[in-house]
Amino acid sequence: MSLHLASADSFADRSAQKIPVVTDVMVKRLPRPTVVATPGDACVADDSVEAPPISNQILAMVAHELRGPLTSLRMAGQLIRNASAERPEILRLVDMIDRQVNGIARLAQDLMDVTRVDQDALQISKVEIGIVELLADPCEITAAAAARKSQRFTVTMPDRTLRVEGDPVRLTQAVGNLLHNAVKYTPVHGNLQMIVFVEGNELVIRINDDGAGISAALLPHIFELFSQSSRTIASSAGGLGIGLAVVKAVARSHGGTVSATSAGPDEGSEFTLKLPILISCGAVYGSA
Repeated sequence: MSLHLASADSFADRSAQKIPVVTDVMVKRLPRPTVVATPGDACVADDSVEAPPISNQILAMVAHELRGPLTSLRMAGQLIRNASAERPEILRLVDMIDRQVNGIARLAQDLMDVTRVDQDALQISKVEIGIVELLADPCEITAAAAARKSQRFTVTMPDRTLRVEGDPVRLTQAVGNLLHNAVKYTPVHGNLQMIVFVEGNELVIRINDDGAGISAALLPHIFELFSQSSRTIASSAGGLGIGLAVVKAVARSHGGTVSATSAGPDEGSEFTLKLPILISCGAVYGSA
């Protein structure tokens, strides 16, 4: 299968009005362990406290309370934008407000999702969808976010049509969460890449970066709900640790998998999402 490498810079100009995918990864802080380093791993000692459980009822209530003020904030932002068309300095502030409001809206949705994940009740509505169509929005959003940090974001896509059967909203959310974390944990002027290819009857979406990395002690817990680590705190973004748990639930609900690897702190990380390719009459859609 031939692939072509394309810079994602072209996505950035079209993404100003997109709602960014906002999610945070928090990994369980374990008691200080004695870890023997092996190739591809790293030793990390970290004072830690396991996060207390939070009931689904509280999460749902918090999500509802977060959603309430957002409509008013969006309306106010739009009024300020309309009244400040000739004031670029004001428009930049309104753009910042919009990003924060969209982030809160994403957080509220993630909180609702996590209650469904905990109950194995994540809502899925499957249709046939092309891969290029599926990945367009996450790539545009990521290109804009990477540009703000002067990062280099590249995308490698198959040069043939491929389709999967899945929920476009949920799959877009899953890929967006992975890309968001790559941007978040990669420093200014860093590099991140998304590679899409076929492996047997599976579509593989591989996202790697040269950012903060993940320690060997924390890596097994990366997809768990409500775990906390210094990795998140150090990123200055905080968070509830629900994004990757949602990704795992979405992957499982589509008959797929998600996994993570890292050589250790400051060595970058790689996340791999695998989904079944839509097959008809024994042939993969779009195969040569």
